[in-house]
Amino acid sequence: MGGFALKLVVKQLRQFGSVRNIPIQARFISVFVLLSLLPMVITGFFAYRQSSLAMENKIKTYAKQVVNQVARNIKVEMSRLENDTVEIGFADLVQKTLINYESLSEWEVFDAENKLQDMLVKKFSFLHDVSDVLIFTAKDKKVVAYGEKSHTLKLKNAYQTHLLNAVKNHNGVPVWRSIGWKDADPLVRRVIDFQNGWLVGKAINHLYEGNYIGTVLVRTNERFFADIYRDIDIGKSAEILILDGQGQVVSSRTRTIPLQAKYGETSLISRLLVSQKQGDFAFNLEINHHPHLVTFSPVANAGWYVVSTIPYTYLNLESIKIRNRILWLSAACFMIAFLLSIFFTKSISGPLRKLIQAMHEVKKGNTAVCVVDEHHDEIAEVIRNFNAMVDELDHLLTDIQNKEQQKREAELQALQAQINPHFLSNILHTAKLLASTQKAANLESLLGSLIQLLQVSMGKEDKFITVRKEIEYLKNYLNLQEFRYYNKFNVTFDFETTIYEYQIPKFLLQPILENAIIHGIGPKHGPGLISVKGFIYQGKLVFTITDDGIGMTQSTIENIMHEANLSHNRFCGIGIKNVQERIQLSFGPSCGLNITSSPGYCTTVEITLPLLQNNLPALGETGCI
Repeated sequence: MGGFALKLVVKQLRQFGSVRNIPIQARFISVFVLLSLLPMVITGFFAYRQSSLAMENKIKTYAKQVVNQVARNIKVEMSRLENDTVEIGFADLVQKTLINYESLSEWEVFDAENKLQDMLVKKFSFLHDVSDVLIFTAKDKKVVAYGEKSHTLKLKNAYQTHLLNAVKNHNGVPVWRSIGWKDADPLVRRVIDFQNGWLVGKAINHLYEGNYIGTVLVRTNERFFADIYRDIDIGKSAEILILDGQGQVVSSRTRTIPLQAKYGETSLISRLLVSQKQGDFAFNLEINHHPHLVTFSPVANAGWYVVSTIPYTYLNLESIKIRNRILWLSAACFMIAFLLSIFFTKSISGPLRKLIQAMHEVKKGNTAVCVVDEHHDEIAEVIRNFNAMVDELDHLLTDIQNKEQQKREAELQALQAQINPHFLSNILHTAKLLASTQKAANLESLLGSLIQLLQVSMGKEDKFITVRKEIEYLKNYLNLQEFRYYNKFNVTFDFETTIYEYQIPKFLLQPILENAIIHGIGPKHGPGLISVKGFIYQGKLVFTITDDGIGMTQSTIENIMHEANLSHNRFCGIGIKNVQERIQLSFGPSCGLNITSSPGYCTTVEITLPLLQNNLPALGETGCI
């Protein structure tokens, strides 16, 4: 396939013979596209790959730390229960009961059980979720030390025999087992709400002679240990569970993973044991035909494992977002490069085509051709020399053509100058009267607000207006925006009555309010609230505009305050930077704007001005300078 493509390229090159046979614009566009596309593809691929690996490693490290911490917490609780078994085994009452059990009457055994119940109820009522404590003699006779007497825990014979033998064979080392419905007597399951649990068993030796005299079994509910890691969040659809050495689930925080059963992916435990031997506590595994990251930590007390499974759909979520952004950015850069290539190549091919067309006209006998090019590159020099040559042939005709061209341009400008912006205002007045006649109140209000704002923008008012007038403009502007953002925002005004007749620069508050609506409340989910206040503080006029929109970071605030271009899509085309410059040019650097914001909560813009009356400082007041 590769050889065929190479032959095809060579054939095409032979047909062209030389790149000089390819149009200049096509050559330049090809070079621009290749030089922009190749670096973007290579850079984007490596950026995506490196970000994916970095995020996967971070999540893997975090997951390892989580399961290690869960394992440590579980070990602590298991150690407490193991210590309890030691304490129970050394208790005088337990020792005496086991040593003398064969000689005790039924009443004496019953009395011993009651005393044990009284002793252990103080220990387990509040400290652990322990439901039963059973003591077995050396001949496997059961003594109920703690638990419901009417619903005594009865283990199946096979399960009980296997457990007691395992305890005896461990020579005093605690033995942990999980217990479920299948391990208990059927009658008990029907009588009580049997819950899955864990059993810890330990051999009891004679306190002085050291020989084996019995076994203590402590049963605790599995939910006590599941609560340790129930609320840990390691990612969407991720799970934490505990497996024994045979791959059976002994603890889980979700019903989708059943207890006392083999884990759904049977190869998990074998892969886990291999990884443990290799000293690596993380590996990849397909679970339900989806790749997952598996991390684990052993629970040494019982030979169990705390396991976490994180789907790669979650691991790759941010990487996919980055990849998509890179693709969009690459596409945008490609389009920009393509458009720029067309723009720049036209600056070469365009003048050349004009020059060639002019030469053809001269060849036909048309000596009135003139190619206009005011630039200073080599092509422009050639064009000027060509024009000079043609001017020598027919200078008079060229002068006439130039004058005719100037005349047409002047007529066009005169025609454009006749368009009077007041004509639009008169039309709007007429529309307002029609709306009033037809009782279209909403349309009449909308047109009235638009007429007032249009008159202000055409310069019918002075440079400075009163606060009262500015508030009217704000309300007209809000009337317009309410038709655009229906029930999206609510604006409250709170002005001291003493400031209404002070003067401020025209259209000072409107751009700030517009930013609050468009950029603060507009992107927010649901309606928003804007508060506009005006008051006198320390001899200066202060306005604050606060919105509970999406807010912005400090870097965004700095960009806004230093942005040189005016904002777009505004009624008056006045931006935040422009407002700041107008204030400081008029009143000095101590006046102006101050923006504070909390991302995701609110933004407040504070405007400080001097007290002006009739364009002069108020009596007894000074400016900001």
